Formats: sequence, structure tokens, C-alpha cells
Amino acid sequence: MATKDPHSYTDTSQGRVAKVELDLAVDFENRQLKGSATLTFAAKVGGPLDLDSRALTIDGVKDDRGAAVAFESGTPDPVLGTRLRLQLAAPTTKVTVHYATSPSASALQWLEPQHTAGGKAPYLFSQCQPHHARSLLPLQDSPMVRFAYQARLTVPAGLVAVMSAAPGKKEAGGSDQTVAYRFDMPQPIPGYLLALAVGNIASQDLGPRSRVYAEPETLGAAAREFAGVNEMLLAAEKLFGPYRWERYDFLVMPPAFPYGGMENPRLTFLTPTLIAGDKSLVNVLAHELAHSWTGNLVTNATMNDFWLNEGFTVWAERRIHEALQGEEALALAAAIGRDSLNADLERFGMTSPFTKLKTDLAGIDPDDVYSQVPYEKGFLFVALLEATVGRKKIDAFVRAYTDRFAFTSITTEEFLTFMDEALPGVAQKIGARDWVYEPGIPANAPAFSSKRLEELQALAAAWATGARPDPKAAKQWSVDEWLVYLGALPKKVGEDDCRWLDQTFHFNDSGNAEILCKWLVMAARANYTPAFAKLAAFLGHVGRMKFLKPIYKALAEGQQTRALAKEIFAANKDRYHPIARGGLEKQLSG
Repeated sequence: MATKDPHSYTDTSQGRVAKVELDLAVDFENRQLKGSATLTFAAKVGGPLDLDSRALTIDGVKDDRGAAVAFESGTPDPVLGTRLRLQLAAPTTKVTVHYATSPSASALQWLEPQHTAGGKAPYLFSQCQPHHARSLLPLQDSPMVRFAYQARLTVPAGLVAVMSAAPGKKEAGGSDQTVAYRFDMPQPIPGYLLALAVGNIASQDLGPRSRVYAEPETLGAAAREFAGVNEMLLAAEKLFGPYRWERYDFLVMPPAFPYGGMENPRLTFLTPTLIAGDKSLVNVLAHELAHSWTGNLVTNATMNDFWLNEGFTVWAERRIHEALQGEEALALAAAIGRDSLNADLERFGMTSPFTKLKTDLAGIDPDDVYSQVPYEKGFLFVALLEATVGRKKIDAFVRAYTDRFAFTSITTEEFLTFMDEALPGVAQKIGARDWVYEPGIPANAPAFSSKRLEELQALAAAWATGARPDPKAAKQWSVDEWLVYLGALPKKVGEDDCRWLDQTFHFNDSGNAEILCKWLVMAARANYTPAFAKLAAFLGHVGRMKFLKPIYKALAEGQQTRALAKEIFAANKDRYHPIARGGLEKQLSG
């Protein structure tokens, strides 16, 4: 049957890739990966075979007998990339494509030494979600297609390579100037979970199944911040069943990494902005860990079904935190999440099709409509399901769900069918199809409350009447308490208000990136100039889109600050990841 993935040329009726073997050399000088990708099929294929590619230079293709395979590249599409059509004259079990990536490959970011923590060596990393793996290698770049892989990366001597696989085995390169690393990923993954990084990378074991990788300058702080990963892993297994990926290692990235985390199996990528010194932001690690069950084990078939990955994972992340920190932590996290969801609902409009769980993104770049809707509306749906059937039944349901669909990719419709089988009548009772197929938030969305949450929201609501936090008490607030309070304040406060907050709580000096972002957005909207030096420094250091987009947006909305936004962006755009840079260019062009 022809593919229904709107973001891929993949047609699984032509055949399906089951294994990938990569042999690539990493060339920092030319910003290229060059070598070969061997694609082995689940069964012999013949005739036309369409692969996804983007800005790849194809040097030749051979079949399993070594015979040349004719190929043609289609017209590049801004969303889909380029269709690479192979004409297989005889049935074959595999093809080997010799190719090179483009220096502007959308999946790859090449960092000069000055943009790393150590400042001594260059750094390369990939970010393939949602549809950028095709710029890294030619493949069926749809989450419907899962494959095991093996890889050999040849890198400059003195650098270390890591991948979303078992720890690499170091061996001799082709010269005294190079070394090579071999990797094996036995579990089948979709292309967007293929990941690599190369740089001055060290590591430290944190438990029997977990290791942290980072630049040497960051490693100690990272190991201390995430020392509880084994406890977190055990708590997750108790909730969701055995961990099926053998190891849970993670890599703390340079600051330019565009996301909070990326759930690459066996090697999660994490932003260094999570290192706050007090373990207050480790919930992102819990989120990426939870993906080991919801997202990596059971995957959305297309980006139209993205909520299956993220809604369940946000719910699972908060269950992990509740198990470790109590019910209060869950209520505060849910309130923070609802605040971010409301911001995106306001941005899109409540009737926008982008506020549906099941979307139709044909012709639309998923990066252009990325939002908290699949995360937080998805979470509310799962939380409503839990409130309706009870914790015991929801836990059994999630385990049955991940067991049924383990190592496969499914559509929203397949999920709803399973839900009807496993929980008869519940979908109708909660209006599941309205949640999935209609825009906005249904009236039966669950609300989360706690005494502390109500106190913080009431204090913020009374801001206009002069109510202020008691400085002595507020200095003892947790990060989540501050995020709830700041998120509940009026969207725009005056310069004098910002001055009081800054002088009382010294937000400009905060070492917590989440609080600092909230503060800098507030300061930008108020044109509070004493914060602008910190704002410029922050935007010049981090690459995480969660922080970049709201701060640039706040600057761009003000007549007095729009020029500053463009000035800061011009100074830093070359160090932002291509995904982040493209989104910000569109944001600032309006």
C-alpha cells in the first residue's frame, strides 16, 4: 500500500528497509560526511524504489551483486527534499549508495571551537527529528519505517564519536591523523532517532546501565546534576515495565543544541541549560527517559500523529516525578504546562487546525508549526483517561499498549481502535474523538490543583492591586513555584514593576535558564533596559528554541526593541542550529 506520510517519498509497497550500514568519514574542514550507506531490505525488491534525500551528492549506487544501479534525483521540494529514485533492474536484497552530505545539511551543526564549552576543538552533532535524517543519508525517512543499524565513523585523531547505539568501539583510522569508531544498534528505530556527535567528549558511569557523556569542562557538573538517573530509571520501570533498550546513556551537548532534549535511544541528547546546580530541571531527563516506552518503543506513524509520542510522554514524565517527589510536584508541573499550552493556543487561535491532536500537515513543514499542543493537550487527554478509569486501569492499559505495539509505528486511528478494545465504551464517555479531531480544548479537560498552586496563582492574580511576594519567603521558593508565579502574572508589566522584581530577587543574576527566560521575556516586553545586557548575553550563549523564540518574539513585538532583536540575531545566527535559525528568520521577517 502506498505511503500516507505527507513528509516522505517513501512508498512501502516498493519495499521496506530493515537494516542500514553506514561507513562515513567526518570532514570538519569541508563540513561534510562522505562515504556510503548500505540499505538492506526486509525482502528482495526490484523495479523503482523511492528514497528521501536532501542536498546529498550521490556518487553512485550498487546492488547486492556489485552491479551499478541507475538513479535519478527529482526536483527539490522545500519541505520534502529531493526524491531519489533507484531503478532496480533485477531483484536485490540490498543497495549501497555512495554519497556526501552538504555543508548546509539541515540535520547537522558544525561548531567552531569557540562555540563549545572547552573552546579547544570543533564539534559536530545531528538533529534528525522530524524529517532531517534525509540530509544525513538517503533512506525511507518516515517514522513508519524502522531499521536496525551498524556504523563506522572515521574522525580526526583526538576527537571522540558517539551515536544512538551501544558505546562505540575505537579502532585505527585510515591514517595517523584519524581514528574510527564502530557502533551497533540492534533494536529497530525510525530514521529520526538516528543520531551522532563528534568532539572532545569524555564520559563517566552513573550506574550499571547509565553513562553521561560531555565535554571535559562540563562533565563533572553534568554528573552531579544527573546523578539520580538510575533511581529515575528504576522508578520508570516500576511504572511502565522493563526497559528494553539495554542501556540509558546520555550526552550533554554544547549550548547551541536547539532542544531541551532529544530521546535518541541509548544516547539521549540534553541541553546544558539543564545544569542549574540544584537538580531543579532534571524533569527534562525524565521526559526523554519516558520516551523509551512512549515514542521510541511505540512511535507515531507520521507527524500527523505526533501527539501519540509526546502526550503520553509528558504524562509518563509527570508520573515519574510524582513517584519521586509527590503529588505537589505533579500539580505544579501540570500548571506550568497549561501556561505554555495557553500561549500556543493564543498564537494559533482556538479554532486553528493546528490545535487538534490529529493534524493534517500535508505541504506544511512540521518545524513551522511546532508547539506545545501535542505535548500538553495530549497530556490532558491521557490525564482525563486516567481520571475516568482510575490509576490501576490506566497503568494496565499503558503496559498493554506498549506491549502490543512494541517496536512498531502506529497511527492515531490504530490507537483509538486499541483503546476501544482495551477500554470498551470509555472513548465515547470522554468524547475521545472530539479531543482528537476537533480544535481547542474540550470542556471536560482535567484541572490540577493543590493548596500551594492555588496560593501562587492567587498572589499573581492580585498583582494589579499591589500584592507582592514577601521577599524573605520568596527566596525559598522552588523553581517550579517561581515558574508558576511568573507564568500567572499579567502578560505585560511596567518598567517600575520590572525594576522592583530585579532589585528584590536579582533575576539578572539567576543561574536557572527557565527562570531567566521568563524574566527576560518580561523585561523585553516592558523595555526594561537594565536587563538588555543580560538578554543579549543569554541569546548569544544558548541555542535552545524554547528560550530563543519567546525572547526574540517579545523583542520583535515592541517598536523600541525590534531593532535590538535583529541586531542580536545578526550577531549570533551563524552559531544557531539550522532548525532554530530558520524559525527565527521567519519570526523576525514579519
